Amino acid sequence: AGAVLPLTLLLTWGAGAAKKQAASALGALAAASKANRDAVVEAEAVPPLLSLLQVDKAAADGSAAAIEAASALATLLSGDEPLQAAVVAEDGLAAIAALLRDGAAKAAGE
Repeated sequence: AGAVLPLTLLLTWGAGAAKKQAASALGALAAASKANRDAVVEAEAVPPLLSLLQVDKAAADGSAAAIEAASALATLLSGDEPLQAAVVAEDGLAAIAALLRDGAAKAAGE
């Protein structure tokens, strides 16, 4: 769990590929144990994960990072009603809905 804070910092300050890898790693850590999941939440990783959902989806790195961020958020939010409420309070549902809408529009265009 000592990697959680550096990974969280990469979500904000890293380049596109680093953000994708950090989101993926945080999601994997959160899925591995409740202690890791709690460490990810305590490291304040949720706001930068939410912001990754709003990046430029036209850029390959941005789209890949958004997908990894969505996956990590799904792991973190699963069964955690207080965290779900916090995401709603931070207007996180709008970012999640936009990602789903963009993905559906892209799939319909293929």
